[in-house]
Amino acid sequence: MTRSLAGLASAMAVAIAGAGVPAHAAPGSSAPTSQPLSCVPLLSTFQVVLPLPGLFLPLPSIKGLSEFRDLPAARHVQGLPTRVDYRDSNQGFNSYAEFALRSGSIYTRPRDSGDSWRKVTTPGCLDRRVVAISVDSNMLVALDRNGWIYSMDNVLSGPLLWNWTRLFGSPIWFWPGVQVPGQGRARHKWAISHRMSTSFVDARGFTHPTTAGLVQLISLTGGGTRIVYQDPWLPADHSYEIGGPLGGRFVSESVSSSGSVTFVMNKYGDMYTRKYDLDLAGSNEIPGRYTWQLQRRDKPSAPDQLQERFNPAFAAISLPAQEWQHVPKIPGEVTSRISISVSGPRMEDRELRVEGRKNGRTGFWHKGLSETSWRFTDTGGALADPILTDANPAVDQSRSTLVAPTGITFAGRLPGGWRARTDDFDWAQTSHTVTLTGPSGTTYRVTMHTTDGLRLIPRGPGLDNNPRTLAGALDVRSAQPDRSPELAGFVRTTLSGRQIFEISVQLTRSRLTVSPAGLLTRPLGTWTRSR
Repeated sequence: MTRSLAGLASAMAVAIAGAGVPAHAAPGSSAPTSQPLSCVPLLSTFQVVLPLPGLFLPLPSIKGLSEFRDLPAARHVQGLPTRVDYRDSNQGFNSYAEFALRSGSIYTRPRDSGDSWRKVTTPGCLDRRVVAISVDSNMLVALDRNGWIYSMDNVLSGPLLWNWTRLFGSPIWFWPGVQVPGQGRARHKWAISHRMSTSFVDARGFTHPTTAGLVQLISLTGGGTRIVYQDPWLPADHSYEIGGPLGGRFVSESVSSSGSVTFVMNKYGDMYTRKYDLDLAGSNEIPGRYTWQLQRRDKPSAPDQLQERFNPAFAAISLPAQEWQHVPKIPGEVTSRISISVSGPRMEDRELRVEGRKNGRTGFWHKGLSETSWRFTDTGGALADPILTDANPAVDQSRSTLVAPTGITFAGRLPGGWRARTDDFDWAQTSHTVTLTGPSGTTYRVTMHTTDGLRLIPRGPGLDNNPRTLAGALDVRSAQPDRSPELAGFVRTTLSGRQIFEISVQLTRSRLTVSPAGLLTRPLGTWTRSR
């Protein structure tokens, strides 16, 4: 069985390479500067199960905590921490173990044990070459100096079951090597997220059960304005993004992510969080059932994910996904070292931490995701990063470093003599303002929601000549069609009587085509880019 699985992985890698894509390349991105280290296997170092944390959550330990004592002791390693308080590129933790990176090697011990550090068993060519790590729930990811991703799963189990692989990306976690974007490899610019929550609350307050994990690697690009996410079940490219705060104009200095909640901070200590991943965005209808329409407030939540998917008596996942939430500013000194971690079974059970100082004492500020007040824990340790001296705790400085709007305008016709225009368009954003102009010349400001579609074939980042397919909805409620006979007529004749009209969008760098949702529908109109 083990050999057949290994053969399957190798055969798929050969097939991918034979299709014209080198097995070490990341399609849709710049050419790789190296190859992944070959001693890290395609399948796994632990030849029992496939490296699919989303399906095996988690495996039980064989001998429990005693397995740590079987690892080599770190007797002569300098600088290992006395405590692990953050999830960043040099250390991390889950509920079972904590990890630290020193001189290219990874060390571990049981969480909050204070035990001696032990050396993690690592493939020989990767040991002493790791430049950064990130840990969340059942996964640890390590990067080499060229940004290649190597993942170790089963880390909620004992070390005997820890398993290394270099596979990451579609098809179903079988792509034989993927790199993090260049800018995203820097300190505080990337993090792994592994969602294993039992439930989450959607943007309209409905609770949804979840039964499988979801892995995504978050990284900052575009000088801190773009947030790329890579999922091991998605194409091996850099084409998926979480639209950043404040219309994508917010400049993030640091990012952390845990269980599909992303946490960002700018250089003035202003912070935002967002619950977002492929499933929450509405991009994956295999396990999820979604709706852009308003649901009755009393519609019940399903008892399990299977019934939610197939039984319309239960609430579907509301779209669009919840937007960024502005985090209260910290009433004290902070650095750019931020961290988010799991604190309970629900997606909303997350703790935010920020390194800082209070009354001359060093430590970290912390609060729950939905809490409004920060508390301080005094650790007495040295600060890893400089204090943000320009941060003013009493002033919201979120807009102090905003980049310019995109300057992209799409405009064109709709049926019945109507015209549409959207300015400063950013495809990665969830919501876009659209100005409708009726035959009378009257203008109406409405909203177009979009979400990136599920793809199986790699593509380039951003907009190019290769059409990007988005799902979405045109929401005209804000223009109050009940008070305008002209707009009410447009809703009746063009939008099938729906004030929230579901659409499909085909998008390139020069054209935006809007069609009714569904197969083989006729486009409502094509809008061209005017600048």
